[in-house]
Amino acid sequence: MSGASGPDEPAGRPLRLAFLADAGSIHTRRWLAFFAERGHHVVLLVPEGEPAPAALPAAVSLLPYRGYGGRLRPRGAVLARRSLRRRLRELAPDVLHAHYLPRFGWLGWLSGVHPLVVTVWGSDAFLIDRASPIVRWLARRTLAAADLVTAVSAGLGRAAVAAGAPAERVRLVQFGVDGAVFAPGPAPAALRAELGLDGRRVVFAPRAVRPIYRQEVVLEALAVLPADVALLLTTHNADPATLEALLARADRLGVRDRVRLVGELAHPAMADHYRLADVVVSVPESDAFPVTALEAMACGRPLVLADLATAHEALAEVGAAARAAIRTVPVGDAGATAGAIADLLALEPAARDAAAPALREAALARGDVRANLLRMEAYYRALAEGRPPGR
Repeated sequence: MSGASGPDEPAGRPLRLAFLADAGSIHTRRWLAFFAERGHHVVLLVPEGEPAPAALPAAVSLLPYRGYGGRLRPRGAVLARRSLRRRLRELAPDVLHAHYLPRFGWLGWLSGVHPLVVTVWGSDAFLIDRASPIVRWLARRTLAAADLVTAVSAGLGRAAVAAGAPAERVRLVQFGVDGAVFAPGPAPAALRAELGLDGRRVVFAPRAVRPIYRQEVVLEALAVLPADVALLLTTHNADPATLEALLARADRLGVRDRVRLVGELAHPAMADHYRLADVVVSVPESDAFPVTALEAMACGRPLVLADLATAHEALAEVGAAARAAIRTVPVGDAGATAGAIADLLALEPAARDAAAPALREAALARGDVRANLLRMEAYYRALAEGRPPGR
């Protein structure tokens, strides 16, 4: 969106935007920060008794409500609805936006507040058909009630329609990648030394250690790769039991000394970890096109992706130079994953150098964060003014 207003130049009157979302997610924090910096009144509704969210901009206000706990039982639903309605009457938002269909989307529907936006995340819409009848019913009621549903891919949008969203109300909006932060460049020598990676080639698997992301497949691939290859994983948002099992598997495979763990990373540090990587790997069993893939591409890093429909959709318009540095592999196939990593590790320097700017161009054409969130701002304004959002 060339020529669009910057964060300190909001177009039109400031909006009152209320959000139901996980404040622990970097995507939530970036989203809220963008609209707060644009001069809008941004409010995050937070359940009473939960720890105060960290790292939110000072301009984002917090409004407590009575949550319903981990499972939506009738009494808890009634209490949550009553509390939310009271809080939202006080706030009188122009738009209520629920990020993630389970829990937050359900709460948005229970509140009865309109205009209501629901953003489906990752696999929440893909997995609805496997869920219990009550979850499928809640999803259908929530999506049917939403005035706007956003998704990061057409495939995820179609899954939302199948789960109950009216097709004419679905729009594509990426969480996006900040091209000023995620860019090609040398990895800091101090970081390489700190992680014990001197003299090693690095595979970075930036997804959380959780069952759906199949990090055990990457670990098994590591076991058949040359001994100078190390695997970098993040423990942020890891499932403790899955992480424990993964490290025990690393011991059995004899590769524990080739695994490096890092915690939650701020964006500049995350970009440096991509720059460390010779190959970035994301092989979940179900996913929309992940932000981590866009970040890796923006940094010009070769990429291995699970052979999912959403990956093919995202890569459909990627040019030949960039495609030379991307491989797709069957879900759960450690041998194919190892072969794809080895193939990318063996890329000639000239091909790797040619791929980097092409990967970056493809990432920003699809996922530039500012362009996507300015589009979202236009959708908010249309809803606040009683107009249907444009395409």
